[in-house]
Amino acid sequence: MPRRAISLSTGTRIGFLAAAAAVALSLAPATTSAAGKKPPPKLKLPAERTSPTGNFFTLEAYVAPTSSKSVANFEMKVCTSAHTPSYTEIAPYLFTLRLAQGGTVAESIAVAKSPAIVLKPLKPLQCTEGWLGFSVPKGKTVSTLEYEYNGKISWNVG
Repeated sequence: MPRRAISLSTGTRIGFLAAAAAVALSLAPATTSAAGKKPPPKLKLPAERTSPTGNFFTLEAYVAPTSSKSVANFEMKVCTSAHTPSYTEIAPYLFTLRLAQGGTVAESIAVAKSPAIVLKPLKPLQCTEGWLGFSVPKGKTVSTLEYEYNGKISWNVG
């Protein structure tokens, strides 16, 4: 049996093409930006990391800066392992805050919520907990909290 060509009017062709385009768009994966990049997954708290030296850092809470208070605060629990050397200490100055626009901000005990983490020696299997504070410049966005000592660990918070 020979095939027959089906003749469609211009209006029918445009309607068909519009419907096909709508179906194609509805099947395309949603993207969050023009570049098609997915946003990083939202950080679930508490978020534990193990340092290169074998100690445990748990981000317990995050208080983001606001338009009225440009301070980022992080509640951190630090626990040493059974193999921690006797000279181990927690030092807040080893934490930095990376900004989305580039650059970093140093930790500032003066702006940290209370109780702030302070320089403190820790014995094996000992924990300490407190707040880290960072003054975030106006117009800047928080990206990542980082701790660096013999390697780096980080928490993507922005």
